[in-house]
Amino acid sequence: MIPGLEHLSYEERLRELGLFSSEKRRLRGDLTAAFQCLKEVYKKAGDRHFSRACSYKTRGNGFQL
Repeated sequence: MIPGLEHLSYEERLRELGLFSSEKRRLRGDLTAAFQCLKEVYKKAGDRHFSRACSYKTRGNGFQL
């Protein structure tokens, strides 16, 4: 517990400290893990499941379903 924040609710403490909730952190971790799996499948499976995007809309990622 950080001194001076005892009276604030959990959400208010997170906002005050500039942190995300554990639910959002878990979701981000899940999305990162899913992307890593998809990236490995793309490397192993070739062009059967995924294609490289020829678009500027993927912000440099290049993978699309």
